[in-house]
Amino acid sequence: MRDPDQQTFSSFCSPFMLITSMLIGAAFAQVTLAASGEPAELMTGEQVYNNVCIACHTPPGVGGAPALGDGEAWAARIAQGMDTLIDHALHGFTGSTGVMPMKGERVDLSDEEIIGAVQYMVKQVAQ
Repeated sequence: MRDPDQQTFSSFCSPFMLITSMLIGAAFAQVTLAASGEPAELMTGEQVYNNVCIACHTPPGVGGAPALGDGEAWAARIAQGMDTLIDHALHGFTGSTGVMPMKGERVDLSDEEIIGAVQYMVKQVAQ
């Protein structure tokens, strides 16, 4: 006869171990791909926005972040120039209206992906 505590423990561990092994497998695949010399597929600016930037830049904007498409909120930032916007997105910035974390706290993203996201958001204001 099985111990009920052991059965409860096994019921908990099985899904936990499955999820853990999936995460480790995914991480290993990324490391293997990077080590193989094959370039990883970069996300588009829109994909980066939808996966990362949306957390703060979705309307109405969070913590002082200018919302996507809000021309008034973006005007002063755009007036500083794209180089400044890109620098703030890549390296982080603390201003009077809020904080822009370095790469939106996704330091695993390439500079190109972050630049694409900035360009995508600015383009939404220009439309």
